[in-house]
Amino acid sequence: MASVNWIEIQLESLLSNAHYSSLFHYLNQYGYLNEYGTKPSTPSSVSRQTAKAIFDNKMLLDPIEVGELVGPTELYRAHDGGSTSKRSAGTLGRCWMQRELVENLWVSTEGGADRKSQFWELVRSCNLVLKEWNAMKHMVCMKVPDGCRVVVVAGEGNWRAMFPKTGNKFDKGLTLQLSKMATEPTVQYVVPVFNPMWVKPVADNRTTWPLLT
Repeated sequence: MASVNWIEIQLESLLSNAHYSSLFHYLNQYGYLNEYGTKPSTPSSVSRQTAKAIFDNKMLLDPIEVGELVGPTELYRAHDGGSTSKRSAGTLGRCWMQRELVENLWVSTEGGADRKSQFWELVRSCNLVLKEWNAMKHMVCMKVPDGCRVVVVAGEGNWRAMFPKTGNKFDKGLTLQLSKMATEPTVQYVVPVFNPMWVKPVADNRTTWPLLT
């Protein structure tokens, strides 16, 4: 079973590679992942905070894998632009999904009466995302260029992430949402640091929506 210390050590080993120095430059210059707090962010601090967030928020189930994705590759993220609350989902968060999953979910809704609504429901269900976390109004793509790399922590979504933080009380709204979640969650990717210039919106008027290309 992966421990918080194991994840931290694996992340720091990869993020300390000189290849990622430019990504830390972006992170520190623009502060696009402000949950890391005070600057400057380092491989050590980002690794520690990422591992802690995964365990504190029960984000992933074992087996958890730490590794690298090499471009060209695409990851996708549903978001609401932070419109629901200060804590709601923006474009540059940690959590992403593979292009293959987006493709498969979109294909599965073909012929539906309200295809986009069905697609968003599947994205929410497969990724175990509560409505108060993310209204899921938009899609962005992280397009990692040829030869570039990103470090990821991958694992299936964890049902316990949706449980109340204190006590054991489930209100009717939460119970209803839980009843609509997938019994076999899909693999999610936690990306600690990346180049924000790689992230592009997938406009609703694109013929390729929900994919960038």
